[in-house]
Amino acid sequence: MRIQSNCGNLNVDYYPTKSILSNKIIPDCTLKVVTHKGKTQYKVLLNDKSCGDDIIKKNDSGEWTITENTKLPPQFINEREELYV
Repeated sequence: MRIQSNCGNLNVDYYPTKSILSNKIIPDCTLKVVTHKGKTQYKVLLNDKSCGDDIIKKNDSGEWTITENTKLPPQFINEREELYV
């Protein structure tokens, strides 16, 4: 899913994640990538509840627009990163 700020400079992408060892989707882990004018600002792993809360908060604020409501391709993470979600 992709959300864009109303000014158009800031984008937030939410990617499903995949284990690099087992090549399987991790159901309760989402990668959030924040970009400003095409340059990555930061990346963070979120669980499903945090991801849902973040999307709802941004959507309800009126300052963000959902621009792509499809699943983006899964991103690989290692098991060490997965443990922190």
